[in-house]
Amino acid sequence: MNRLFILAGLCILLASCKQNNSAQEGAEVQYRGDTIVVKEDSPILGQIVIEKVESRDFSAGFRTVGTIRPVSGKYVEIAPPFSGRITKSFVELGRRVNAGSPVFELSSSEFFEAVKAYFAAQSANEVAQTNYNRQKELEANGVASKKELELARNEANIAAKEWEQAKATMQIFNIDANSLQMGQALKIVSPIAGDVVKYDITIGSYVREDAEPLAIVADLSTVWVTALVKERNFGTIKKGEQVEVFTDARPDQAIPGTIYHVGEMLDVETRSLEVIIACDNADRQLKPGMFCKVHFLNAPAKSIVLPATAVMQEQENDYVLIEASKGKYLRRKVQTETVSMEEVLVLNGVEEGENVVAKGGIFLNM
Repeated sequence: MNRLFILAGLCILLASCKQNNSAQEGAEVQYRGDTIVVKEDSPILGQIVIEKVESRDFSAGFRTVGTIRPVSGKYVEIAPPFSGRITKSFVELGRRVNAGSPVFELSSSEFFEAVKAYFAAQSANEVAQTNYNRQKELEANGVASKKELELARNEANIAAKEWEQAKATMQIFNIDANSLQMGQALKIVSPIAGDVVKYDITIGSYVREDAEPLAIVADLSTVWVTALVKERNFGTIKKGEQVEVFTDARPDQAIPGTIYHVGEMLDVETRSLEVIIACDNADRQLKPGMFCKVHFLNAPAKSIVLPATAVMQEQENDYVLIEASKGKYLRRKVQTETVSMEEVLVLNGVEEGENVVAKGGIFLNM
């Protein structure tokens, strides 16, 4: 009895397979694994465009965002080192200054005390050196003891170091110690050459030593663009390569730049690397703080680039259809990289000289 049931089931299965095969043979498009066959008289063939795969020179550049900032060492905030009253201003907004040029003058009791300490240290050093020289002569003539000479030497060394420290303090404020006078006001100077891009100086006003910067001097003839590059693009960039920078102010104008530095530390949150680009800014188009778009331009290389319509997706995989013969197509998995809305870079899976379905592949989908 059981054998009869099994035999009946096999007959039904065979009949079903025959019906499916018959249906496949009568269909315009037949699927046999990864092979697709289209009947010779099918109108679908008229919708399919075939393109021969050829490699060509292609620059697989990429775009990212960036922020414009001053070059390190060419931007300085000038604040008062002491509390005091502003007695004079030497600059105005937009003026060009040289390194060492005075910016404003400050009358400060704290600075007066620093000058007083300098002259006291200078005088003490002169006295100590004179005493040491005298003790050397006395010791040589047998009048003074070696202990007195040693004491004079130590005092002279200490006095000399204290005077050196006092001179170093004056140098911090770019003051020529030879021209220093008691009671003189402190001239605050710019340590770099550049333009005064911020000016908040009021003559007669009292300022504290922890006040906000009263002036900012910056040389913006060259600026840096800090761009964030994703991990997958690390291997395509290197120092010295050229890039293009675009701003919202002039979106159609490409500003040339050069990769100045490729960072070594990866931001673990964004999986990005900081890349610094140097841009000439003689016309002052690039303003610090502006956002911009950065187009990295890789050196051209022989590559296979297909129309975006040639690549189809199935779950997480990309594939193309290769024409084996007229009306017969093979599905093949490929690895790709999108380069524009119209084109796709094929990294592997397609060989030069093969015929690929460039358009109309949607009619061959299962």
